[in-house]
Amino acid sequence: MQPGPMRQRAILGLVLVGGLGLSTGAFADDHIKGVIQGRGANGALMVLTDDSSNVTVVMSDYTKVRRVTATGDKKMSSSELVPGLRIRVKGEYEAANRLLASHVKFYKSDQKIAQAIQGGIAPTDQRVAANQQRIEQNEKTIAQQQQTLQRQGQQIVSNKGEIDVNEQKIVATTGALAATNARIANLDDFNAISTITVYFQNGRASIAPNYKAQLEEFAGKAKSVRGYVVQVQGYASAVGANALNQRLSMQRAQAVTAVLQQHGIPPTSIVVPAAMGVTDQVGSNKTAKGQAENRRTVVTLLQNKGIAER
Repeated sequence: MQPGPMRQRAILGLVLVGGLGLSTGAFADDHIKGVIQGRGANGALMVLTDDSSNVTVVMSDYTKVRRVTATGDKKMSSSELVPGLRIRVKGEYEAANRLLASHVKFYKSDQKIAQAIQGGIAPTDQRVAANQQRIEQNEKTIAQQQQTLQRQGQQIVSNKGEIDVNEQKIVATTGALAATNARIANLDDFNAISTITVYFQNGRASIAPNYKAQLEEFAGKAKSVRGYVVQVQGYASAVGANALNQRLSMQRAQAVTAVLQQHGIPPTSIVVPAAMGVTDQVGSNKTAKGQAENRRTVVTLLQNKGIAER
């Protein structure tokens, strides 16, 4: 006996529901391993996985961040998840390449490697995003200029009496396009314009009033420079626990960054604050004077060469 239309539709519905259930289950409780490439909106992590896939890891207030040590796991802040850090993520996929994280773990040895990488990083995700926006804007400008050239070419055909004038315009526009392309090629090439150093008391990350005034003046100068970015690097003296010094260097870099932003420097124009820890000691830690010289944050104003040549 053949099933009737109603029975056929019921069977089809069960098959579809079962299929959807299997599909949803495929995304449940997933794990990935990879290296953080950058930070996106709302603290999301851009991760290159071990199988060379690009996955956006979404962080929430409920995401647990742990550092694995020989004595067990230790709770960590999400601020420790910096570019260059190898992580292990557990969560559920919201989309094909978007994972909502419930747990993020990393090893102490991987954290040391990432910290060393951070010390040498000049471009950041924010700076790359800003440069990408400039590139896209230039591409739009080029497309508009090309459309203008096409219209001018049509006008040359229909108005032979204006051929000479239009040819001059075409030559001038072509030169502008070549100059624009040259600037695009140099978007990641910067010149150091000026540098200031902010010093801190032992074990402190608060900024003295005289340095706040210097940072305000620095911010005013930066805003007058076309195509600028600001690099902020925090340091600590090599006295005391390494973990404390690493945290202090980050707090000092973040404190300086906050003052710059309060005086009009947008986040997209500031390189992600770098926690340099006890690297690059400029003074001897055997003397109070040398230790004071090492407790610092270095702020550098950089200008894009491609934009400076306009």
